[in-house]
Amino acid sequence: RFTSSHGVLATSHSFITARQQALLIAEEVNSNSMVIQVYAYSSFYPYYEQYDTIVRECAVNLAVTIVATFLVALVMLGFQVYAALCVMLSVTMCAADMLGSMVYLNIPLNAISLVNLLLSVGIAVEFSANIVQAYTTSKEVGRTNKARHALRKTGPAIVSGIAMTNFVGVIVLAAAKSQLFVVFYFRMFFTINVLCVAHTIIFLPAFLAFLGD
Repeated sequence: RFTSSHGVLATSHSFITARQQALLIAEEVNSNSMVIQVYAYSSFYPYYEQYDTIVRECAVNLAVTIVATFLVALVMLGFQVYAALCVMLSVTMCAADMLGSMVYLNIPLNAISLVNLLLSVGIAVEFSANIVQAYTTSKEVGRTNKARHALRKTGPAIVSGIAMTNFVGVIVLAAAKSQLFVVFYFRMFFTINVLCVAHTIIFLPAFLAFLGD
């Protein structure tokens, strides 16, 4: 066992790069030596190991979650495939917009933000399913009338009952002294709620009015 040291590491990128380079050096030593086997380890390696697979894990988990959402919506909406696809479309767009928003909000993709992304799928379902269910059960004639009725019936409840309660619960985190709560909880959940309201109240009724079943 021998000790070596990294240079000054101040950012996540430098920590990730330092770990990768250390592993490459260890692999090169092992490939050129039949006598000794070495491995690289430092106290920060276990945490930054997540970044080796975080993109793949994000894609796989989001895909599985969205497919599961479609299946549950399909059952709950009486096996109406088109209605379940509308829910899945809205949920997918919310998750995709949240991923894009993370860049502008300076939120890194890691284990914490990945969990919040998966939670955003569940939050989006809570918003979207109400509108779609009201649309499919509406007695009005015509897509536009059905969409208008669905928005009139569930819109106020969504805004006052779901969105406002979520906003009140999240807004207090803006005053937190810990950057963990401000970045990964206040910023993310506030943005998730804004995106879900926008997709549910603006996009989804308009989509159903033009392309509803």
